[in-house]
Amino acid sequence: MFFWVARMIIAGYEYKDLPPFKNVYFTGMVRDDHGRKMSKQLGNSPDPIDLMKKHSADGVRVGMLLSAPAGNDLLFKEQLCEQGRNFSNKLWNDLRLIKSWSVNSVEDETDASKLADVWFTSMFAKTLEDINANFDEFRISDALMKTYKLSWDEFCSWYLEMVKPAFEKPISQKTYEKTFAHFENVLRLVHPFMPFVSEEIWQQLSRREENEHLMMNHWPEKTPFTNEYKIFDEVKQIVTEIRSVRKDKSIPMRDSLKLLVKGEKAEVKRYYPVLERLLNLSEVSMINDKVENSLGFVVGNIEYFVPLEDLLDVEAEVERINKEIDYLEGFLKSVEKKLSNERFMENAPEKVVDIERKKQSDAMENLDLLRAQLKDLSH
Repeated sequence: MFFWVARMIIAGYEYKDLPPFKNVYFTGMVRDDHGRKMSKQLGNSPDPIDLMKKHSADGVRVGMLLSAPAGNDLLFKEQLCEQGRNFSNKLWNDLRLIKSWSVNSVEDETDASKLADVWFTSMFAKTLEDINANFDEFRISDALMKTYKLSWDEFCSWYLEMVKPAFEKPISQKTYEKTFAHFENVLRLVHPFMPFVSEEIWQQLSRREENEHLMMNHWPEKTPFTNEYKIFDEVKQIVTEIRSVRKDKSIPMRDSLKLLVKGEKAEVKRYYPVLERLLNLSEVSMINDKVENSLGFVVGNIEYFVPLEDLLDVEAEVERINKEIDYLEGFLKSVEKKLSNERFMENAPEKVVDIERKKQSDAMENLDLLRAQLKDLSH
């Protein structure tokens, strides 16, 4: 390989007095599940045509890139091609969902839809910055993983869930147009990795001109972004906690719940309409005192309570809190051990030390809250 690169460089200077390229990217060696080099002699090299028939050409492309972290050998597994095919199916399902909505130009945007747009705009801009940096550094596999997570986790699993209309209800024109624009941008990021599927979905998403193609379209432009993508992480944690409550207590989604909040974060409070939308909450209220007969949890040093009346298993809740206290006490010990290490304190950058001190402070606050909850349940 080095020989052919050298020949091309020599030829470029000989005939054009110019280098043929500025960068050369070498991939690692392709290996099978057992770490052996793929070769005809060993017979461990799959037929790419058979793989494409089974998982599609785009699925195989994604599978190869998922197994090719920069600087390492390619540990190929066919399951990764299957993952690529499933990613393709997910995008098709997004298209079917969006195309199935009826649009009402009179319908007002819901608060949850407005907030979803604010958050995803920030999330997309931040991810685009990361992806551009990955491409600049030739970290193609990392760029794919960020694209994959943005598409599957953020757009499919969160954004569409927040904006989709109720059963047999229309969606507002403004929300539909924003969703349309977000989906187009997602397809632009996906296109380098899945050119066939993304092109076809892009063509079906809207009526295009005869010579209008995604492959000839522009790459999304870099834009400033806010920290909404960080704020929403706490919202996700709250949603996950309350969904766990429903699952643990076998409470169907059709039954509404109340959420009581002790403490306040203004930036998270703005997203309460999203919580009501995703969790079927009848209300979200601020409180000053502990709540009896409720299931509590802590997110970002704020206490949340879900009143369950007779549904609360006190013994199980006490056991859960004790386990969380045990974990946090162990975590706190590890942080304090690091902070008491003179060598660490002398050599670590100030920013790293500040992060460890913040971990210590957060763990101590959460422990105080959990111990208070445990005390209330014991009464």
